[in-house]
Order: sequence, then C-alpha cells, then structure tokens
Amino acid sequence: MPGLSARNRLYLPEGIEILKLTIKRSKNSFFSKLSEKASTQLNIEITQLPQANSYVVFAYSYGKNLDRYINDLLRTNILFRSKIRQIKYWQDRSLYYIIAIKSKCEFFKLAEDHHIAILSPYVFDRGVRQYIAIGEEGSMKSYIDHLTRYYGPGNVEFSRVNTINQINRLLLRRSLLSILFDKLTESELKVLRLAYRSGYFDYPRRSNLENLGVKLNLSKVTVSIHLRKILKKVFDELMQFVETN
Repeated sequence: MPGLSARNRLYLPEGIEILKLTIKRSKNSFFSKLSEKASTQLNIEITQLPQANSYVVFAYSYGKNLDRYINDLLRTNILFRSKIRQIKYWQDRSLYYIIAIKSKCEFFKLAEDHHIAILSPYVFDRGVRQYIAIGEEGSMKSYIDHLTRYYGPGNVEFSRVNTINQINRLLLRRSLLSILFDKLTESELKVLRLAYRSGYFDYPRRSNLENLGVKLNLSKVTVSIHLRKILKKVFDELMQFVETN
C-alpha cells in the first residue's frame, strides 16, 4: 500500500491476506436477533462436532436482562429457522452464557467451503456480525463474492488488515483480560478480589484500606501499594489498546 510505513507494516506470507468483515444483515440468525433486540454485544465461539453433522455455538455477553430477550425469541420460530436443535442458557453474576446445538450453520460452512479461517471469538454487535477472516487471496475473493450473494449487496463490508496497529487492536480486544490476569501476581489478585467484594470500588465506598488490611493481615500502606501496582498494570494494558485506536 502506497505511503504505508515500513515500521508499521504487517508482513504476511505471500498470497495470504487478513480481512476485517462486517455483515449488516444475518439471515435467520437467533444470535443476531438476540443481539439486536437486547441492544448488546454477543461474543461467539463455534465449532463442528467431530464425526457429526452438528455445530456447537457458545455465546457470552454482559447484556442486561438478556434472559428476558431470550425468552421472547423462544416464543417465535427463530430456533427452527436458525437450525438450532437444543439451547441452554444461564447467568453467573452479570455474565450470560448460551450453548446451542445447530444441525446446520450456513455462515461457518461458507467459510469452510472456501478454505477460510475465522478468528474466534467473533461478535454480534446490536445485530451486526463482525469478524476476522484469514485465507489465500484467490479463495478470499471467491468467499467475498459468495457472502455478497448470500447476504445481499450492501450488507457485506470488508477492509484489509495490513498494519501492526490494526492487528494489535484486534488481538488485544480478544485477549486483554487474559493479558491482565497473566500480569497480576497471586498476592495482587487476592487483594483485588477482596477489595472488589468488600465494596472498596463502590461509590460511596463500603470499605477502606484499613478494613482491607485487617482482613488480609497487612498494613494499610501495603494494601495501598498493592492496589496502586494493580491499577498501574491494568492501565498500562488499557492505554496500549487505546493508543492504537
């Protein structure tokens, strides 16, 4: 690409390209409808069961009152149209989980047929499917053509990922939490859990440094140092993500 800085350029094997894709309208998708109705983002993992003509979809979201929207959709025929044979969901604190078994997945099959890999997880954001695809240039062109025919002209958009900043942003969005937990020590995680559960971060605060110190058998100063180190590590990672946007 003309004008692209060599320092920031993403060097890929010859003939391979990475695309960021958006599908504005998904046909007969339960998860697209749920994301749209709940006005939230769903993170999606999908895989084909070995030696079975079935797909497992695992979804999770922080959307509020998601169970209400799920129950509303279950009263329609969207499961039948989505080829979903079984579905289970539950809530753990503020996070919702959904597992579904599908007899067919046109979206995933289309990528498989064109030898295209889809980075996981991908998302539905208020009904719009967003994901990263990797494949050979010739296969990718055919894949985009088939996507456009299947979902309709104007509903498929794509852009090439060709800079380090772009790939950093995409990968950090998917792995930020694991990076943070890898960087925090066991002692710091212990302090963080107690501070959160005790209401130290609430407004107004339900606990203070002295209370935390008593429970942890640490001095007030030591607890303060732990929390400042934790926040520094968290903000170091967050700012790395923010500054690539």
